[in-house]
Amino acid sequence: MVAVLAVVDVASASSARLPGERPADALAYALVVAASISLVWRRRAPVVVLAIVTAALVTFWWLEHGAFLSVLGLPALYAVAAHEENRRRAWWAMVSACVVLMLAAGVSVLDREDEGFAYFTALSMIAFLGAAVVAGVIIRNRERIFVDTERRAAAAEADRLAEAERAVARERARIAREMHDVVAHGMSVIAVQAAAGREIVHTNPDKAAEVFGRIEAVGRESLMELRRMLGVLRGSADAEAALAPQPGIADIDTAVAHSSTAGIPTELVVEGRRRALAPGIELTAYRIVQEALTNVRKHAGRSATATVRIFYGSSSLTVEIIDDGKGAVSALSTAGGGHGLIGMRERVEIYGGSLTSGPRPGGGYAVRAVLPVVDADSSSMPSSSPSPPSTSSTPTSSSSSTPTSLPSSSPTSPSSSSSTPTSLPSSSPTSPSSSSSSSPSPSPHEATGP
Repeated sequence: MVAVLAVVDVASASSARLPGERPADALAYALVVAASISLVWRRRAPVVVLAIVTAALVTFWWLEHGAFLSVLGLPALYAVAAHEENRRRAWWAMVSACVVLMLAAGVSVLDREDEGFAYFTALSMIAFLGAAVVAGVIIRNRERIFVDTERRAAAAEADRLAEAERAVARERARIAREMHDVVAHGMSVIAVQAAAGREIVHTNPDKAAEVFGRIEAVGRESLMELRRMLGVLRGSADAEAALAPQPGIADIDTAVAHSSTAGIPTELVVEGRRRALAPGIELTAYRIVQEALTNVRKHAGRSATATVRIFYGSSSLTVEIIDDGKGAVSALSTAGGGHGLIGMRERVEIYGGSLTSGPRPGGGYAVRAVLPVVDADSSSMPSSSPSPPSTSSTPTSSSSSTPTSLPSSSPTSPSSSSSTPTSLPSSSPTSPSSSSSSSPSPSPHEATGP
């Protein structure tokens, strides 16, 4: 198409040539056709095509043919501005071509013998050359913006998909931790109680029935926790279980009671000013205690005792679980894949805390977690009076620590001494002793300081 237009332009200029101009001959048409054909490669080698077209136009004008052939020069100049990747070379080529073309035109087609130098035509020629360059630069910039936008959109979509995959992986890990905590704790208690019930079912049927009742209670509680987690995944099914609150520090009493009824006498000691914490911190503290007590039942042996210590600091919550077990090989100790400590460490690291664990000097094992918290004075619990009997949490005073001993079979009344941990037997309930305090009686599973 360009070749046809160029040939038509040459033929028109030749038929209406001015004095001093030569008519078009075979060489003129050959130059025009060669320059037109070279434009086919203007996208692949724009600088080379511009050089060929410039040489053809200079030669055409030097032979004193009158056609301007803008249909050849402007597309070549535009191609360099729009498609040349090396911008430094592109600008050198465009400036050089424009200067050469203007000089060649100034001594040929712009300089008429009868009319003199055509200044208006020269300005028009400069304007057209400049417009071709500007148009090419604008189109190139728009294409680059479009390409960059597509690339950013593709990168954003890839990041979104990667983040979605990471979120799914994190959620799977969270659910796996929750499932491990619930199943490992519940099943270990059930296994220990079932073994004890099998041993005494013939010799002490009443005691065996009590043991089986505990198995039922622990199983129901574990199932409830599983329903709560799975109910969130299912949507509206089991709405009550799914919407039930996650366990917190107040539920550690229950975990300690389960440990005691499972055959490991366990004591709960709460120190510092008790106050409300973030739900995630409380859930983490509960799961650490639950997993640590599960490990005690698995590895410490039946003669071991455990102590759970919770210390409320000004900017941290310290949870410590220690036992005096010597270690024992059992069916429970060989079960599981050993993910308990890993899960605890992951939970603590989420909130920027630290976890240490290892054997204690002289025997036993200790797990200690420190979780950073924000002091919330408005949510702290009152220390002037004990909690009502229906509350399962252990109230503490801001100036003293409150050790709590949990029985293994039945609740007991507090003893007359409140400054030292109260150890309660695991076989029979203990009658309440005299007390000089006139305050209301504390909860059955705790001993309160003065």
